[in-house]
Amino acid sequence: LYKATPKEYCNAPVYEHSERGADLKITREPHKNAKTGAIKHGWLLGLNGKPLYGVPTEALAIPSAGWKKFGGEEPIPTVKVHLQMEDIFFAEADDSRSAGDSAMEREDWQEALRHFTAGVDALKRTSERFSDAFKGRASLLLARRSSANMHLKEPKAALRDAVAALELDRGLASAEAVALEAMAELGFKDEAVSQKILEPVGSGRILDPGAPLVLRCVDRWIADIVKAFSGADLKDLELPTPVHMPSDRYLDGLDEETREAVIKRYVPETPFGGTATISGPAECLELMKQWEEVFSGPEFQSKRKALWDRRDLSFPLRLKETRTMVAESLSKVLEPMGFAPGRPGLARCVKQMQIHWSTDRNCANKALDLEELADVSLADLERSEE
Repeated sequence: LYKATPKEYCNAPVYEHSERGADLKITREPHKNAKTGAIKHGWLLGLNGKPLYGVPTEALAIPSAGWKKFGGEEPIPTVKVHLQMEDIFFAEADDSRSAGDSAMEREDWQEALRHFTAGVDALKRTSERFSDAFKGRASLLLARRSSANMHLKEPKAALRDAVAALELDRGLASAEAVALEAMAELGFKDEAVSQKILEPVGSGRILDPGAPLVLRCVDRWIADIVKAFSGADLKDLELPTPVHMPSDRYLDGLDEETREAVIKRYVPETPFGGTATISGPAECLELMKQWEEVFSGPEFQSKRKALWDRRDLSFPLRLKETRTMVAESLSKVLEPMGFAPGRPGLARCVKQMQIHWSTDRNCANKALDLEELADVSLADLERSEE
């Protein structure tokens, strides 16, 4: 892949390799006839000044045919000229989809998976995120990859790809069929339950809008569903909220072991907050009501007033003391759930609650009530360090 640079030579742009830069480039070069003195031109592909391939032409644009070997090796490379970078990646994605379709016809599911993944990876390199051209290609590649995963007996991966495809194109019937089949393999035998799980799909909340083909958030959402609701009755079903993490984008493509090693090395350790999780807005609201009982009680209000009456505390010290007071007051609520004692457990709880404050009106309203009772922003309680 070569990109035009601002530099010109012989009235034509200089093209440099997208990864190797000026070491590998395509330039329009002059050639003077020793006998006649006439100057003719041609295009050369060279490595560190050494010509590898060339084509004689007076054209100011790179020709797609007529290239010959100089110092390079066979086969002579083919040349395709694209006006936009997106056109290159879209062409790669289209070629990969065609190759994957051919493999599917031969029932070579592993080869099909490889091609469809290559197509998805090509689309990840585009700057497009919201155009119909991007969504159409991405949804079809993901739908086909979900089918290949299903044939390879990988229902979780199949469901992940099907859900992602439906997020981009909710009307994609092939992806929905695979999603239902995959959920049945994962233990969701009641189709009504499976349809309930698919209700939020297509709303734009599951995929990361900034990186829609980084699917770790979908893997996480599906894992939470399988863990909590496999075999559950429809009336008991409350779907977990999708969670997007910045690390998903930055560490995309790494296996789990490598990912954990990178995080451990470069991300500062935080105090252990326990193992408890808040699975949905209903559980969050119920927990917040327990907080309300504590905050509205005379013991907490007496401590709160005494703290705010102190004149020897700066604002940072007052906030630190408030975190400690809230953590100690809520210990009988949080610790039985599995949150760690003290501020680390409080911080873990608040971080999980914030997901539901931003998506559920009842939780958001209750958060305002709690802030009024405690005289502190609940978001300020998330910090556990000194």
